[in-house]
Amino acid sequence: GQLYGDVLYFATEARAGWSHSDPRPLYFWGYFVGLNGVWVLVPGALLADACRRLAAAQRALDRPRHKAH
Repeated sequence: GQLYGDVLYFATEARAGWSHSDPRPLYFWGYFVGLNGVWVLVPGALLADACRRLAAAQRALDRPRHKAH
């Protein structure tokens, strides 16, 4: 949900031609991109970690089981 909101936030502003953001470089890159980017990176990293763990769990379940005689 957080990633969806961030994509909407950035996409709607980009589509509007960045008309609602302050054009000063420090404000734009520091505040708008930098501080809001944290809310893209953290959920993105957590999502990537969850995908790796799910893939590892699925591989473990997909391994053929050998019968012990």
